[in-house]
Amino acid sequence: MRLFISILLLAVGQQCLAFGQNGHRIVAHIAEQNLNKTAKERISQLIQGVPLAKLSTWPDDIKSDERWDHTGPWHYISIADDESFGEVERSKEGDILKSLNQSEKTLSSQTASPQEKWQALAFYVHFVADIHQPFHVGRKDDRGGNDIKVSWFGNYSNLHRVWDTDLIRNQNMSYTEYADFIDDVSPDVIKQWQKSSYIDWAKESKELRATLYDFPQGGRLHYEFAYKNTPIINKRLAQAGFRLAAKLNTLFGEQQ
Repeated sequence: MRLFISILLLAVGQQCLAFGQNGHRIVAHIAEQNLNKTAKERISQLIQGVPLAKLSTWPDDIKSDERWDHTGPWHYISIADDESFGEVERSKEGDILKSLNQSEKTLSSQTASPQEKWQALAFYVHFVADIHQPFHVGRKDDRGGNDIKVSWFGNYSNLHRVWDTDLIRNQNMSYTEYADFIDDVSPDVIKQWQKSSYIDWAKESKELRATLYDFPQGGRLHYEFAYKNTPIINKRLAQAGFRLAAKLNTLFGEQQ
């Protein structure tokens, strides 16, 4: 199983570079550092010692394989500014809220195979990060910011990519350094963050969107934009990491 996972991750990882790789690794690393002993042992046994940070990018890497094309809509949910989550028309192909619940169900299953479980774990780790990225709870008319063209320090980009990748890369740290850098939250705040649901996380992302569209005319983004918005992305990464740890501690630390 370990050889299978390692070869698969290496193969698809060489085919494409997915957006937000370090963001997913940061979230996964924070979570792994905050697992309880039982959860850490059970997860390690399931994925044969593969770090969660490595597993976390698999759901993006497989986008290069047409056999996984059906998973594309699982990474996001589209919702207009004036819509609520109770009234929004959900995609028949699935969305991130449905996928989080389905992945959790598979991880809790007593009959799912080891392969089904490690794939569900990879999706779950990935989707917890995605739902904290505000543009994964995006407007349909601009495809979650992908159609908003901007320049980032003179280089071509789009608003979605800025939040997936560019703001994080701008800090010039490895994912472990970055995770350690933002892992300075008080226990009381962490506990408060963890008292929340998938819908709560989606609502937080949706509420942030108005701020994210506030950028200079002409879309030339540089130091001022980074200074204003890096604290937001850092908070979302930390929230995702600590919330993921709590969910995995429950799923793997208390099951029979």
